[in-house]
Amino acid sequence: MGPSRRTRHRVLDPILDLLFPVDCVLCERRASGWRRGPLCAACETASLAGPASPVCERCGLAGVAAGGMCAACLTGRTRYDFGRAALAFNDAVRLLVHEFKYNDRVSLARPLGRRLKACLERHAFGSDCAVPVPLHPRRQRRRGYNQAELLAARLGLPVERGVVRRRRDTGSQTGMTRAQRVVNVQGAFECRGRVERSVVVVDDIQTTGATLNELTRVLKRHGARRVEVLTLARVGGDSKSA
Repeated sequence: MGPSRRTRHRVLDPILDLLFPVDCVLCERRASGWRRGPLCAACETASLAGPASPVCERCGLAGVAAGGMCAACLTGRTRYDFGRAALAFNDAVRLLVHEFKYNDRVSLARPLGRRLKACLERHAFGSDCAVPVPLHPRRQRRRGYNQAELLAARLGLPVERGVVRRRRDTGSQTGMTRAQRVVNVQGAFECRGRVERSVVVVDDIQTTGATLNELTRVLKRHGARRVEVLTLARVGGDSKSA
């Protein structure tokens, strides 16, 4: 059997970017000189901004009074212990994540992963390893890669790809209400053995948090001492697209 689609992307993307510089995903200007990657410097600087301050001191939701917590954290609906998003959610980030996930632009893991790592280093994360939100095996085979795994690999932490699996394909949750999402992800994950450590769960976009809360519940049930969440961006708070 030949190399997987994901392996081919990881090996070939940097080589192709170097030999055949690509158009910037956002402004579509052709790369010049030896610039590598799918984003020009101007678009990366202008479009990848951090969330507006202040944020909820626990989960990182923007638009919360300084030093305070959001309603979900105050009422116990947030299951994880600490969370932050690296970027403000906007149309540019929405497009980048769509290209990254659905159009095989895996080279976007580099600039997006840099922002995730900077966020990890800037805030009070203390996890021993990274756990990417898993795709259902059927969906991962169809896509060829898990975008959360590619992002987690950029953090400089051990990546635990097999500690948790998605045993049920929950499908797209776009258009679902918060309550519908909570029901949709119930029982979707399972752990393989005890966790017994602190973990940071990595994902691309957080919306209602239903998936992350369910994954946290399963991890803590299997011994996780602390569960943190690190995402590229979060819909809500500073987002006009919530």
